[in-house]
Amino acid sequence: MSGLPSFENPAALRAWRDQTLYRRLLRASRAEASATLGEIHARGYVDVSLGDTNLLANLDTGGSTITALAQRAGVTRQAASQQVTALERAGYVTRRASEHDGRAVIVMQTARGRALLRDALEIVADLERDYTAALGPRRYANLNSALAALLDHIDPHGTLGTDPPPDTA
Repeated sequence: MSGLPSFENPAALRAWRDQTLYRRLLRASRAEASATLGEIHARGYVDVSLGDTNLLANLDTGGSTITALAQRAGVTRQAASQQVTALERAGYVTRRASEHDGRAVIVMQTARGRALLRDALEIVADLERDYTAALGPRRYANLNSALAALLDHIDPHGTLGTDPPPDTA
């Protein structure tokens, strides 16, 4: 990328912004999220929203605390709690108290939540096969490797990492 564009040239500013890594990653993320949600709806989970997918994608199979879900999803704890309530009403998750911390609530998948996860994993695998076909195996592997290396640099502690075991959270 060359130097910063002038604000007096809106077309040049737009072109510069559109070529930044931030905008490209954001666009790719949104496109994948939309494609995933469309397929989820096509499989009959019509009560799942885009926000729900963000929260559910961050739910460990062994359960997660609401605090961890909020942090990973980039929302407030209150917003995550409200989403969990809606997902609980829809039958995707349930809550239970932590066995080791009376203040902590562990969010767990129900059978319906596990079925959704299984379908979502299939959808993501299909999308990644499409990306591999579009880029070719070598370019896809290089892209994945480069992104992993970048994340190691900019997010070395892995804020999207896993929770401690649910009973110790």
